[in-house]
Amino acid sequence: MKRKKVYAAIIGGGAAGLMCALRAAQQNKNKEIVILEKADRVGKKLLVTGNGRCNLSHTGATADSYHGEGAEELINILFENYNSGAVLAYFRDLGLMTTADSEGRVYPRSNLASSVLDVLRLRLRDCGVEEICGVQLSEIRRTRTGYEVIADDGIIAAEKLVIAVGGKADYAGRESGAEIVKSLGLAAVKPSPSLSPVKIGGDVLRLLKGVRAAAQVSLYRHHQLIKSERGEVQFTDGALSGICVFNLSRWANRDGGCEISLSLLPGLSRDEVAAELKARMELNGGNTLADSFVGMFHKNIANALIKAADLTPSTPCNYISDKELNSLTETICDWRFKTIPRHDFKNAQVTAGGVKLSEIDPRTFETKKHKGLYIIGEALDVDGDCGGYNLQFAFASGMCAGDSL
Repeated sequence: MKRKKVYAAIIGGGAAGLMCALRAAQQNKNKEIVILEKADRVGKKLLVTGNGRCNLSHTGATADSYHGEGAEELINILFENYNSGAVLAYFRDLGLMTTADSEGRVYPRSNLASSVLDVLRLRLRDCGVEEICGVQLSEIRRTRTGYEVIADDGIIAAEKLVIAVGGKADYAGRESGAEIVKSLGLAAVKPSPSLSPVKIGGDVLRLLKGVRAAAQVSLYRHHQLIKSERGEVQFTDGALSGICVFNLSRWANRDGGCEISLSLLPGLSRDEVAAELKARMELNGGNTLADSFVGMFHKNIANALIKAADLTPSTPCNYISDKELNSLTETICDWRFKTIPRHDFKNAQVTAGGVKLSEIDPRTFETKKHKGLYIIGEALDVDGDCGGYNLQFAFASGMCAGDSL
């Protein structure tokens, strides 16, 4: 590749970029469109999403499931024309059959992520869109007629340019969109990992590694409640994991002064938990405190709770005072863990942060400062909850921008 002149260049061959290129090609049948991808092939991250099944959307996707400054307004406008129903209808037109589980998470009927990528690439091929992989970008220049993308082996001159590079959590490990457009003078929020395990201080988790438990999980920052989720918590080496924890991670990973609270009997009030514990003390009499939790919690969780309440597992139940019982009740209902902000993206599914939404027109995804420059997907300061919301945004923003090119 020396110098190539095209109508539109899409930087990034992920979900948003592929969708944008396809829609743009369908709108501009006689104009050349190329996808520039850093990795050795497009769609690598798509192939590993949803444990290889590709949770490509969520039937209940609304603005409430997205985060970032101005995200609610952007999503509401975007979903007027490109909601989950519209995205799935378009995929059906492309030949992809999908199915939704009981929670509303949408997967290809084949249960193979490759089906999503294959149908996109097949239609891109039909439209004559060229994929150029292994591209190492060094600079983006504005010109009188559009943009020049400077790569290690040549220059792409394009009337229209789309930034769809994804975030630092991208499978290919590429730079974030915020970094690539820095020279264009666009404001951005510093990227941070999201949808990841949350690191926890102390050594309490060593006893619990590999254990799972249902809980109400709440995140506090400086004693103020940020967000609460109910689901299954997974205790890992030095971190808490599970979907409910992932949905709190964007704040825990970015900010200091955070605590996670676990309520391990979320269906019961404090009084009901206290009554249950008192009944168990009476039932077990001379048995140990650890014995009283048989049939209630995993034994490792029981021992960890007892220690967190400053009690001893071997203490006979009939020796437990009302004060100690109250301490145990509080621990079960509000077990606190101090979080450690995470700065690496190794275990993150998506990136929080990116180009500020105030920089783009929410109806086209074209930047307000630079005509003909579009930014979509994870390159923007929008990140969604776990469950198909992020791919829904990637595909929807790609459709919107592609239709606007």
